[in-house]
Amino acid sequence: MNPPMPESKREAIMSGTTPFPNYLLDRVMPKLRDTEWRLLSIIVRQTFGWTDGHGQRKNADWLSHAQLKRKTGRSSTAISRAIEVLVWSKLVVVRDLSGRVLSEATDRRRARSKLSFSLHPRFRTQRRLHQVGHPTSVFTQSHNDKRNLYKTKQQHSDSSTGGGKLPA
Repeated sequence: MNPPMPESKREAIMSGTTPFPNYLLDRVMPKLRDTEWRLLSIIVRQTFGWTDGHGQRKNADWLSHAQLKRKTGRSSTAISRAIEVLVWSKLVVVRDLSGRVLSEATDRRRARSKLSFSLHPRFRTQRRLHQVGHPTSVFTQSHNDKRNLYKTKQQHSDSSTGGGKLPA
């Protein structure tokens, strides 16, 4: 049996890591498409992977579309679609420079600057994760959750919600 690792060595190993909510790995990842998962992972890395001046994990980070393309290795169209799904699914919150939430794609395009990306507040603390549970309003329980998510989104945009806008 190996002797326990000294605390200083353990801290040095852990300093280069990003805390990642288990719920995202266990429940959300299987339901997302590749680009959506990559984008969500980048947002977690760019927020929880860094600390502010007070040693607290960041809750949000300013990211440009070009940065997201470079970090995910995906096309502009794929990034835009993934952002739309993550925002619509209430997994991610996007804000402009003034702090206004941009839940519509047209609002994000009009911003023409870096946008602030963060996980939805329900994923920021372990305590809140247990209170929220599975986002049943977003994901169905069938064997083909990804396809159903897109079908549901399309049905909402086709219904009488007004000109293809998604429900809030």
